[in-house]
Amino acid sequence: METKNDEAQLPVSDLNRKGFMTTYPPSRYWKGTFQSEALDNDRLNLYIHIPFCIQRCRYCFFKIIELSESNQQDIDNYVDYLCKEIALVSKQYAWSKRPVDTLYFGGGTPSLLKARHLSQIMDTLNAHYTMALSEFVFEVEPITYNKKKSEELAQFGITRLSFGIQSFCDEVVAKTGRKDTETMNIKAIQRALDTGVIVNIDLLSGLEGETEHSWRYSIDRAIALNVHSITVYKMELYQNSKYFSDLHKNSIILPTDDQEMAFMDYAIEQLHAHSYQNSTFFTFTKNGDYQQKHLHQRWQGEDTYGFGVSAFSSLQREYIQNTSRIEKYKATIDRDMLPVERGAKLTSMDLIARDIVLGMKTSRLDCKWLKAKHGVDLLSPNNVMLQKLIEQNFIAVQENTIKMTNKGVFYGDFVGKALSRHFLDSFA
Repeated sequence: METKNDEAQLPVSDLNRKGFMTTYPPSRYWKGTFQSEALDNDRLNLYIHIPFCIQRCRYCFFKIIELSESNQQDIDNYVDYLCKEIALVSKQYAWSKRPVDTLYFGGGTPSLLKARHLSQIMDTLNAHYTMALSEFVFEVEPITYNKKKSEELAQFGITRLSFGIQSFCDEVVAKTGRKDTETMNIKAIQRALDTGVIVNIDLLSGLEGETEHSWRYSIDRAIALNVHSITVYKMELYQNSKYFSDLHKNSIILPTDDQEMAFMDYAIEQLHAHSYQNSTFFTFTKNGDYQQKHLHQRWQGEDTYGFGVSAFSSLQREYIQNTSRIEKYKATIDRDMLPVERGAKLTSMDLIARDIVLGMKTSRLDCKWLKAKHGVDLLSPNNVMLQKLIEQNFIAVQENTIKMTNKGVFYGDFVGKALSRHFLDSFA
């Protein structure tokens, strides 16, 4: 790869922990509505979106539907439409023989589903796809994971449960509007461990009321539980969250950026000290085992199709996203049409940049793989940005692999964005 400017500079204005990347190009640049083209028979990853929650957390910015046990009919109806969409997609793309390798139920709160809902969804998937799962991930709200739910979920071959704990400090949790308690969370986690599945704990740094002491307690508690995987997210502030409006009314105080960075510094130090290694720059797994196949395969450009309201799909040369309006979602499916509302066609340059940005989210990038796929040599002596990232200790190169250092892990998407920006600028 030739560069036009030997004076490449690190984008230091981006040197912060804000702006978590989930897609590239980011969804704010997606325009137009279109149906995706039929694809080949390579393995497929599927995502199922369940938008219901029994409580809205005050930091939450996702589009959810608050639900109580008294209106289970809403879930019944949604699952019916979800299954119709699953069948429509298979027919549209002739995917009945396409092998499905990973399945991910996210939300929202998938653990609000009853066993009959899961049976209906799995029966529909089995009827319309070739299910050959090597990983089945299911997100769980601890308050919903009682003994009965544990027994129900055990029937379906789930391999990984992910618990949205956020904090083990009851005082901090109460300020988010959640009803969980430390005792309840620990019982749920232990119940899951007893079933033999891989267990992940999500923690969220930067919540209202978080202090150095409460944060250290949460990290230490998570490690002591000896789970397989611990994920540490930075709390992101968005306009449609209650936190955002409360902050602008001066009714709450959130930890400063410096405090949050100190929280993350402690988390990385302790997780590494207890043999948790990076699976991504925000997820740490015991001894580097228990990798997150679904995420890794999507971030390495493998096809992932999302079902449900607001779900998005990452397909060969494009992204598509379903409508986020549930009535429109249902009405479109009633017309035997896919509920796609927007999307983006990716150029060849976009695809390369995507594989760099999202590939680095795994905290390492196989440059031999990238060169074989795109003909791009990130390890070229002409890559001045690579050398600057090495010099400033964001990355190290081992054989054909770019690996994030602790500093690179700390700053998240910074490395991927710096490398991809330099790549795009070199061809401008």
